[in-house]
Parts: sequence; C-alpha cells; structure tokens
Amino acid sequence: MTEPRASVIVLANQKGGCGKSTTAVNLAGGFAREGLSTCLVDLDSQCNATGTFSVDPDELRDQGKFTVADAFLANKPGTQIELAFGDRFEGKLTLLPGHRALDQVQAQLDADLKRRVIADGISPMEEDDLRSENRLRLKKSLAPLVAARDFIVIDTPPRLGFELTAALLAADWYIIPVFPSKYDVDGLSRLTATVQKVRQRGNAKLRLLAVILGNYKANTVLHQDVRAKLKGTFPDAMCETVINDSVRHGEATFRRQTIYEAAPGQQAANQFAQLTREILDRLQVEKGGVKPLAIEKPESAEPVAVTEAANG
Repeated sequence: MTEPRASVIVLANQKGGCGKSTTAVNLAGGFAREGLSTCLVDLDSQCNATGTFSVDPDELRDQGKFTVADAFLANKPGTQIELAFGDRFEGKLTLLPGHRALDQVQAQLDADLKRRVIADGISPMEEDDLRSENRLRLKKSLAPLVAARDFIVIDTPPRLGFELTAALLAADWYIIPVFPSKYDVDGLSRLTATVQKVRQRGNAKLRLLAVILGNYKANTVLHQDVRAKLKGTFPDAMCETVINDSVRHGEATFRRQTIYEAAPGQQAANQFAQLTREILDRLQVEKGGVKPLAIEKPESAEPVAVTEAANG
C-alpha cells in the first residue's frame, strides 16, 4: 500500500503583480481550513507571504532560527525551518519563512562552487553535477515534510531564475496565477518553455494543475476576452472560479491576515474558499491522503494573443 505523501504545488509566474503571493497564502490557508496539513514555503526575497503571518525573518536570525535560505546555504531540512502558529487554522498551517538573502543564494552557491573548482581541481562534468545538486537542495530540504504533510505550497519570486527552477524541480504541480492584462498573458510562453525544460531535464512528473485569473472585473470586455482566450489555450487547467478585483485583498495584506481572517463571509473570502474546493476536486482529495488526478493533456507552449479592447 502506498503511503500518503504531500502534493507539492508551486505558484509560478515570472511577472510581478499577478497575485502570486496572495494566491499562495490564501490557497494554503484554504487547504488548512479544509482540515489538511499544509506548509507554505516563501521563496520570494520580498517575503510578502512571510509578512502575512507577522514573521520578521531578521528577528528569526537574531534568535538563532532558520529561514528557507538556509535550506540552500546550509542544507537545513525543512523540519528545522518550519514555524507553527499554535491554534491558528487549528494548527494545520505551518510556514517556511523567506529572507532577503534568497536574492544572493545563487551567487553564493556559484562562488562556493568556483572555490571548490580551484581548490580541488574538479572536472567540468563534476562541476555540472554539483550545480544540479544545488538546484535540488530545496527538494532535499522538503523531503521530510513531504512525508508528514498533505500539501506544500511554494510562493516564488517574479523572475525565471534559480529559485523558481529549484521549486519546479521539487514540485508535483504548478499553478499559474495571472491578471487580465496583455503583459501578463504574453509572458506565459516563456514560463511554459521553462517548465518544459525542467520536465525534460529533471522532473518529468511535473504537471500544470491550474490557471487562476485574478483581479477580474466581469463587466470589462478586455477581462472577458482574456478569460475566454486563456480557457481556449488551457482548456483542462483554466479554473472556473475567478478572483474578483477587491479592496479586501489589500486590507488583508495590510492587517497581515489571510482573506478568511480579514473578510470572513465576504465575496473575496468566499471566492478563495470556492477556488480551494475546485483545486481539491481536481486532485481528488480524500480523508487520509491526497490522490492526484493527472492532467495528461500537455499545455500549449504558444503565447495567448490578446486584443486590447475598450472597457465594456
């Protein structure tokens, strides 16, 4: 009998301002509200997801505690980094906090590798192997959590760089949050190309789970057009649930709360609760374990053409 293991989900989009951190925080919170043990991993050096839980990464360092940067720089396992929040979300939600040092992780690992090349005289092939091992440090750190949690949700920085690659190598699934603008949508082809390389070179099981449209205004022609085109490009992955433009999301960020805590019972919270259920239905979650439902149809690598239309 196969032992239950966490589904590792990455929020991926190289563009900033697309609702990635908001989606990561509230999806993780949504899983926890459903009674599923969930760990949120903040790989963004801006630490927006970390800040939602009033965690100061510098204070953690002063207290001798670790952040997710230590998963890369010191090979710390996730169990030594993970923070719990007591009764918040009934103890079902934990955090691997981010740190601004994440911006320098790749440079530091590369510098350490160059020193080894000079000191030990390692061959180019050995150097390539060590670079690959560096990219897998996050996966190695998460391994004990994968065995202990139902979900691991990873927030990533707004660029196609080392952190996103490491996250995709560690993941089972990726989710694309997108806002209805031409710039957001046109960049999806680059993200898809990156994912394809990761699948070919290190993580063949990686699959697209969902495309989530946020900041949506139903009475706007452009937004309707973007939604239709995204659904045509990602027919199996486009979520029926949209996240409407709402001031409540900004208020939740300001209050350092999830949307469920900041706006309980209101549309903004209800939409994320509905989105959570839609994602869980896709994964066929059952009590006692998570059973993934593979989306076998490959996503299109073609960019989505969007016509700038006047507001309706």
